[in-house]
Amino acid sequence: MVLPAALLAAIKQRASSRGQSITAYITGLVEQDLTTPPAEPDDQSEQELVEQLQQLERRVTKLEQQDTQNHLQSM
Repeated sequence: MVLPAALLAAIKQRASSRGQSITAYITGLVEQDLTTPPAEPDDQSEQELVEQLQQLERRVTKLEQQDTQNHLQSM
C-alpha cells in the first residue's frame, strides 16, 4: 500500500500522540470500521435525494426543450 507523504505523516503523528505504533493505530481503525454496521439511510435523506433527482430531471427537460427551440429557430 502506498500513501501520500502528508497522510503518512499525519498517521504517524496521531499514532504517536496516542502512544501507539502505526500498525496498532491502523489496525484499531480498521477493526472499528469493520465492527460498526453501515449507516442506513433515513427516510428524510432518501426523500431529499428523490426531490433532488426530480429537480434535476426538470432542469434537463427544460434544457432539452430550449435546445430543440434553438435548433428549430436556426433552421
